[in-house]
Amino acid sequence: MAEALDIELLRTFHAILRFGQFLAAASYLNKSPSAVSLHVRRLEAVAGGRLLERDNQTVNLTPLGRRFALQSAELLRVHDGLLASFTAPVASGRVRLGISEEYAGAVLGCTLPHLTADFPHIELEVETGASGRLSNRLQRGQLDMALLVAPAEVAAPQFRCIKTFGITQPVWVAAHDYIQDLGKPVPLALHGKGCPYRNAAVDALTQQGRRWRAVIMSAGVIALEAAIEAGLAIGIVDRARVGQGMRVLTIAEGFPELPVHELRLALAPGELSEAGEVLVRLISHGFAY
Repeated sequence: MAEALDIELLRTFHAILRFGQFLAAASYLNKSPSAVSLHVRRLEAVAGGRLLERDNQTVNLTPLGRRFALQSAELLRVHDGLLASFTAPVASGRVRLGISEEYAGAVLGCTLPHLTADFPHIELEVETGASGRLSNRLQRGQLDMALLVAPAEVAAPQFRCIKTFGITQPVWVAAHDYIQDLGKPVPLALHGKGCPYRNAAVDALTQQGRRWRAVIMSAGVIALEAAIEAGLAIGIVDRARVGQGMRVLTIAEGFPELPVHELRLALAPGELSEAGEVLVRLISHGFAY
């Protein structure tokens, strides 16, 4: 008889694909790196060949691995959905969620379908905006939780960071044909006050003694990206969000490297409700940066 697939082996495999590293997957699964490696070897024995190629920095799928990943993802989803269906959705109540503007679509896309299907008695209220503003509202108890961008070296003492999804690297960007005029202030496309990327950019220019002016300020990324791609201004975006109409400005062009930030899920002071616990679980399991 053919060997059966262990669902935990599949869970380990897909965690590696999600994070791109054995070590990060081990941390997420609360397993040792050796245990993760053992899971992969056992899974490869069942699959009949190598699923992953890795070096010190990256993990890549083999052709067999790509086919296996597509087929096993649906199996894992059905398995977890079946287990979830055994428990009646008794959680109810209101949850106020704040999301940094850039990540709202991804977070809601992975959360809302499960929330509406499995927990119809939970009322979700969503507010998007700059991380600085959201963190202030979180501390005042006006939000229950928030997904925030914050400098990696700065702790958040006033509220609880319960999960870090990864690091973000802000970079300077401009249109491909943009040519800076060194005799004029640097034209910037900025989020409103409280945005950590705005603070990092302004601090960097100030330390250089360079003048700057805000060409456009907006709470939304669409207007800022349009101004950047049109060549009206220089902007600061997460490296992962650099669009096709943008190029990254370098140190040689006079733009210093900006500090690394983290993407954190944080809770307001006080006890988290049962409905809040459900939302934390859905975001933690579904959202991948």
